[in-house]
Amino acid sequence: MRRIVFLAAVALLAAGCAAKKPASANAYFNMASRELSEGSYGRAVDDYRTLLDEYPFSEYSEEAELKIGVAHYKNGSCPEATAAFTDFQRRHPTSPHLPLVGYLLGQCAEQQMRPTDRDQSASQNAHAYYQALMQQHPTSPYSELARERLEYCRETLAEHELEIAQFYVRHDNDKAAETRLLDLVNRFDDTDTAGDALYQLGELYRDQKQPDKAILAFAAVAYHHPDHDAARRAEAQLQALLGDESPPSGDPFAALKAETGRDRNIAVAQTVRPIQDPRQQARRGASQPGTGLGLPTGNTGPFGRGGGTGPYGGGGRY
Repeated sequence: MRRIVFLAAVALLAAGCAAKKPASANAYFNMASRELSEGSYGRAVDDYRTLLDEYPFSEYSEEAELKIGVAHYKNGSCPEATAAFTDFQRRHPTSPHLPLVGYLLGQCAEQQMRPTDRDQSASQNAHAYYQALMQQHPTSPYSELARERLEYCRETLAEHELEIAQFYVRHDNDKAAETRLLDLVNRFDDTDTAGDALYQLGELYRDQKQPDKAILAFAAVAYHHPDHDAARRAEAQLQALLGDESPPSGDPFAALKAETGRDRNIAVAQTVRPIQDPRQQARRGASQPGTGLGLPTGNTGPFGRGGGTGPYGGGGRY
């Protein structure tokens, strides 16, 4: 008798569980979306995937694939989010969500960035994602967000190059230091670090008894970075080197590159393959911030300037 009662209870429990199983794609999607909004990211991913398995051609398939990436992103699982967003780009090359996906790919890479004295692969990846977003969707509001984050990535990469140049200086490898500093300024001329690099070039040439090159380097600081702290120090160095002579006319850095035989522009190396299909350009600017996904719409990334907290907490570190 007890065995019969037990089996009956099991059957009723199984029937109850079966009754709770969503009966349609819409029900699955609503359940997963509710879990996502409540912070149950793992369960949301599982249910979105079940939806895709059981209803692969439903009207919810594209958004379910997007929200799988969003759930991973909000859960701090950047490698999984990157894989999901990359798959989304491949499967939906004309989706209006592509600007959002490109921005979140950059955010994922930025979250994995390391200090400037370490490997900068993640910084290069973030740089590539943000740059691709700005090129392919220039009118999207996400491009404006990407532009701010790109500035941070470029400053980080420039600081990394400066540290390498300083390493060469400390080890008396002046030629390697000169090459690195020239390349830094050429590639990251819009950064504050470029001003520091030009000043250090001036010091390097001065110490090597190459006053003509030193003058050009110091003059380039004031010419390209007049508001930089190094500009005042560079002007003092120029006065000491020039005496009663006039400073050089024109662009001093262009003259310095010609003087050193490095007057060809050096492109920033990218380590990420093209991340979006060219056909996406037909849909430029299609999506807008504010997608109901609870994602940041301002400068609130993991290294947000001005104390932004972002999805992972913590303020800016520069």
